[in-house]
Amino acid sequence: MPTATVAHPLGPPVVSGTTITVDTMLQQPTRVTRLIMDLSLQRFIADRVFQSAGGVSGDAVVYDQATTNWLYADRDVQRVSPGAEFPLITSSRPQPKLATVEKWGGKVFVTDEARDRNNSILLTNQLRQLTNTIIRKINARAIAELEAALATFSSQVYTGHDWNAYQPGGTSPSALGASPLADLLFSQTQADRDELGVVYDTVLLNPLNLLRLNQVYGSGLVKGLEDLNMTLYSSNRVAVGTGYILASQQVGELRVEQPLGTETWREQSTQRNWIQSSVRPVMYVTNPYAVRKITGIGTS
Repeated sequence: MPTATVAHPLGPPVVSGTTITVDTMLQQPTRVTRLIMDLSLQRFIADRVFQSAGGVSGDAVVYDQATTNWLYADRDVQRVSPGAEFPLITSSRPQPKLATVEKWGGKVFVTDEARDRNNSILLTNQLRQLTNTIIRKINARAIAELEAALATFSSQVYTGHDWNAYQPGGTSPSALGASPLADLLFSQTQADRDELGVVYDTVLLNPLNLLRLNQVYGSGLVKGLEDLNMTLYSSNRVAVGTGYILASQQVGELRVEQPLGTETWREQSTQRNWIQSSVRPVMYVTNPYAVRKITGIGTS
């Protein structure tokens, strides 16, 4: 692989074919930001839960959270006689809530020696670790927001069956009502009974529970979920034995005061080059009825 000549101090960016030198990355932080975003694209679940709603004015967002009182007016409609005045239909006004912006970030360093030797593997590993850590935090915050809402709206939580104990065939097959798909379908049934106007289309599971789901249904899993118009995602941020069934991007909003950004500088006293990335998001649940949590589905 061609190696770019490295000047000291940092020379101009050099690109050899499709190879970008460490010098280039250190001098052009936007390239680092794009690399971090590319690495994080396939493992981000916060955007499956929350709708991207633009920026933030100030350091907080005032929002309303739906309650059952939003479904119907407090006062019923009435039969109206010809020429009579229509009744006033009133409704409850929810108390506004406040969500504050959070800043998350971190930094890594590359020594002058690694830069001069164009040690791109070291830089890539450092950026991958930084990326994974940022993703883990944002995903964890998304789950934490779901949990905070579900703690108040406990009717959105139900107990499923132990998927480990489910036997699809054999001499003593389990009842269909105890199957994993029946557990997932139960969420939509409850939503329809509650007349919430919600259609669940996304399932978030821990990888261990996803493994069991694949063991039960095999290649038919994808087809079964397609028939239910559901998409499946897994994340270690979801606790083992639980899952979330939700209407994608209808649970709440994700706003960003400052998008993911990167800055670099050289620390002369230690001959290190620092790469620092951060993001300032805020997430909040506006419609807790757009998500349901299932528990008790097994630990492996």
